[in-house]
Amino acid sequence: MGRSYAGIVYWRRSLWNGMRCVPVLLTLDEGRLRARDRRGAEVFAAPAGQVEARGTIVGTMLLTVGGHRYALVGVGATVSPAPSAEQRRRLAEYTARAEPVPDLASWWEVLAGAGVTVR
Repeated sequence: MGRSYAGIVYWRRSLWNGMRCVPVLLTLDEGRLRARDRRGAEVFAAPAGQVEARGTIVGTMLLTVGGHRYALVGVGATVSPAPSAEQRRRLAEYTARAEPVPDLASWWEVLAGAGVTVR
């Protein structure tokens, strides 16, 4: 069993509407990559080996999971909501036993080491 990681990044649900850039709790635990929204609902979950990541020139991480693309950025727009109390609580629970991932740039090495196809 590999190491576990957790951190909060922002999901750009829209390229133009900053309020649709929302925080997600991203975790890598027992070889599964998961993202949960502000309410705790699962955005996606998949074995790391079934995920593809590629970067853009502006620093966005594009994850492809189950045929769906998720654009992740390290910081939300000025109008983006802050992480919810639920996300902060779950992050604290994870980081009690997992390694915190402080920013989006740090996820690249973590994902590659877990078997995510990084391009």
